[in-house]
Amino acid sequence: MLSVFKLVKIELICTGNELLAGKLNTNAAYIGSQVFNIGLELSYVTYVTDRKQDLAGQFNLAFERSKVIIVTGGLGPTFDDITVETAAECLDLSLYCDEKVLKSIKEYFSRKSVSKIPKINERQANIIKGAKVLENRLGTAPGQMLHFEFKENGKKYRKTLFLLPGPPREMKPMFEENIVPFLKSYSSGIRKNISLRVFGLSESAVAEAIKPIIEEAKFVDSQAAVEFGILASGSIVDIKFVVSGINEFAVDSAIKNLNLRFSDVLKENIFGYNEDTLASIVGKLLIQKRKNVSFAESCTGGKIAAAITDISGSSLYFKSSVVPYSNESKIKILGVKEKIIKDFGAVSKETAEEMAKGVLNLTGSDYAFSVTGIAGPCGGSKGKPVGLVYVGFADKKRTESFKFNFVGTRKDIRERTVNTVLDCLRKKLIEKQSKK
Repeated sequence: MLSVFKLVKIELICTGNELLAGKLNTNAAYIGSQVFNIGLELSYVTYVTDRKQDLAGQFNLAFERSKVIIVTGGLGPTFDDITVETAAECLDLSLYCDEKVLKSIKEYFSRKSVSKIPKINERQANIIKGAKVLENRLGTAPGQMLHFEFKENGKKYRKTLFLLPGPPREMKPMFEENIVPFLKSYSSGIRKNISLRVFGLSESAVAEAIKPIIEEAKFVDSQAAVEFGILASGSIVDIKFVVSGINEFAVDSAIKNLNLRFSDVLKENIFGYNEDTLASIVGKLLIQKRKNVSFAESCTGGKIAAAITDISGSSLYFKSSVVPYSNESKIKILGVKEKIIKDFGAVSKETAEEMAKGVLNLTGSDYAFSVTGIAGPCGGSKGKPVGLVYVGFADKKRTESFKFNFVGTRKDIRERTVNTVLDCLRKKLIEKQSKK
């Protein structure tokens, strides 16, 4: 690996008893990715309780081994919020009440029509002597940035401590405005992080297909280097690669070349990049073609509509979604013939096609999709096992259906069905583009 970055140990300490009791910590993932994108890495990520003895022990260890220490949590007003006082004690520094911070806390409560600030909130104005206050526009807990000297073996080392609030909505703006610019001073190179998003292939199939590309591209050239990773989440596979170097042109050229190589191998299975989702991609394609879509969702229970409407502006192309869960609703709402369900069953290609035609006629949309299946864990049979799903499609020219057999939990099968429908729509739109 080409080394273009300064070696600096950055440590993240996440405080809170709840984090050690199983609560998901999104702060660590966010901060890790932000630091990585700058061209640096977290050397340590530690979870610690709200007990002073544990927190003090972790602070002393971090002050000794790391140059930059970032702490999240424990800045609130309650008895278990002890981050500030514990850090001050470990550094043998005093605390003082910052009048400007106290005023801003009072103004925060005033905006919420609270005339008198709760007494316990006043302790949030306690600042470590020598620290810079980091403004919190979304809460009452200010952050703090402190440069301090640490003595080891008779030598003095200058280190930096950041104290940040735990709630992500408060922490993230503070991190981006204060810590990101600070950390960039330690990076002398360029690092760009790319994800290619793949659907329709297993993780092992993707890995096998791209193996020759990875082996050839471990070192792009003398001015850029590349690292690879692959991650499967549900039915989506992400190919992640990081290109680093000193020359930005060389880095960008390497990224372009790799994107082309991967596209040649995986073709239309690559549906997007980085933050793209299947829903966001089909939304863009529908807007480009000035088309709209509707759905009839039995086994997914409205999850396709939820994915579509998660995208801002989806009203431009999304007409409606019907959830005909019972056979009665399939017949009454969509006009599915009772004989079709009696002869072939609710989970069948015939019913899926009737549902698609029904929602197309009901909404007058350009495209219509339907889903009917057995998501489990019960309801399956030898002829129609759990995981059997039929997807119906209809437009003004034709009607067709597709059969799938998914595996996994009820949640897995429903998620896979949602993504499969969105991918079917994506491929229909790409197919129509290529025919022009």
